[in-house]
Amino acid sequence: MSSAWLIPMSGPTLEPIALVPSTDGLTIGRHEKCELRLPADAEQVSRQHARFIHDDVDGWRLQDLGSRWGTFINGVRLGAKQEIPIKPGDMVGISPWAFTLSSTPRARGLQLRDDAGQTIVRAVNDKNSQPLAENLLQLLLESAARIHASTSESELAENVIGAALRGTGLTNAVMLKPLDGLRAFTIISSHVSKEAEDSPAQFSRSLINGAATGNVAEISAGSGGEFSQSLVQMNVSAAICVPLMLGDNPAAFLYLDSRGSVLQAMRPNGSAFCVALSKMASLALANLKRVEIEKRQSHIDAELSAAAAAQKWIMPRRESVCGPLKAIGESRAGQSVGGDFFDIIPLSDCRFAVALGDVSGKGVSASVLMTATQGFLHAALQQYGEPGQAVTALNRFIAPRRPASRFVTMWVGVIDCQKRTLSYVDAAHSYALLRQADGTIRELSEGGGLPIGIMDDGEYTAFEVPFNPGDHIVVASDGIIEQPSADSSPDSRVQFEVEGVKAALSEASGDLVKKLFDRVIAHAGTEHLADDATAVWVGW
Repeated sequence: MSSAWLIPMSGPTLEPIALVPSTDGLTIGRHEKCELRLPADAEQVSRQHARFIHDDVDGWRLQDLGSRWGTFINGVRLGAKQEIPIKPGDMVGISPWAFTLSSTPRARGLQLRDDAGQTIVRAVNDKNSQPLAENLLQLLLESAARIHASTSESELAENVIGAALRGTGLTNAVMLKPLDGLRAFTIISSHVSKEAEDSPAQFSRSLINGAATGNVAEISAGSGGEFSQSLVQMNVSAAICVPLMLGDNPAAFLYLDSRGSVLQAMRPNGSAFCVALSKMASLALANLKRVEIEKRQSHIDAELSAAAAAQKWIMPRRESVCGPLKAIGESRAGQSVGGDFFDIIPLSDCRFAVALGDVSGKGVSASVLMTATQGFLHAALQQYGEPGQAVTALNRFIAPRRPASRFVTMWVGVIDCQKRTLSYVDAAHSYALLRQADGTIRELSEGGGLPIGIMDDGEYTAFEVPFNPGDHIVVASDGIIEQPSADSSPDSRVQFEVEGVKAALSEASGDLVKKLFDRVIAHAGTEHLADDATAVWVGW
């Protein structure tokens, strides 16, 4: 799925919200800079509440951004910074709204009969219902184990329908799932009596609207024998609607009625039975959704663990020596796996290559592209021994294969100890610094090009500068440069910036990569950095 929509199911009136894939994700909240901006007066929505992330491999994912009131998927609250895959039909809760994710702006499904003004709906709850008769209480207890043992939404629907038909004495039951607010529905499961097979089902919009508040709602013949106009037209003697709630929002409706050639009244105490059944079924549905979210998280964790293990062995050793030169590289993933990489490649006794790349986006798909990029570049540098040709060949390999939402920025240099030169290509990376022996610092971004993968026929030409004894190079990823400080806010993001790298580079002795990360962590106020962070240092 590429584009998607958030369809408001409940809450203040909103039009469907389009989700158009973006490399950096789509932030939803009250802040004016959010791509998906909710009304500024929505007090329970944080300024930057959550982020929708999409890629061609993993589809849509939702991440809570540490919101105060929480982000919910199918009634389950996400942890701060937790990222979970979402799919069409999932209910996304951002108080006071409940949305459903849809592949179309208006869902198509079963339409309800508009009987406004024709039907009198009675709400049934604990206060106005009679205590359960002993036989119905026994039935409820017998049904409880079966209902809570349900392993899928359809199985739950069948078990709830079975209990409801026995408890109410009505002959027909349908479990409806809302698709587009309360305008369109799909049928999860149904049971229709033989007498009603020739009588097409019609569902009262007024009855379902009544149940949408969380109460069991019913319509039936009055005590004087007078039927509502709607009941007469639908050839129904009684109907009741049981909501299955996820938090404050209806996730499904059990609709029961008696229609056909043989009309049957609801059993005494049937309404009270439905009140108890509604609570039991809602709890069982919430448990199913919680287990489903846990399975999604477990699947993600397993994938990330496998990818992280693979990344560990494809990265080079932290420290390398080539002749008189020493190189140190380190990469820390913002998540379990990263889209950053570095490589240090000996080409001869006096020449070696150093590379740092950053794949756009995050997660498993970014790590897969990173792995392919690093492997091909490593081989190309060994083959050509020159960064311009190697990066050009890499681009021709990546461009026709990359997902539409992915590209790679990188900096690649080849150092010749004998000639004392540095030949490099800057493919839209820009975060490489050369500290000369006299303390002068210059940025190594001349002769740059577009990110890898943007153009199929892109050509990259290396730029050469002197690299003399006493000189040092530091190349960093944007996860270091753009790391916000501990006291940053949506209105004021204090980033580490290139100046922070220059300050670390000014320390001409010791492990400069460690010192750089120490500075970044002190700036962030935590070891858990906001994004993948990678740095490589090379010096005499």
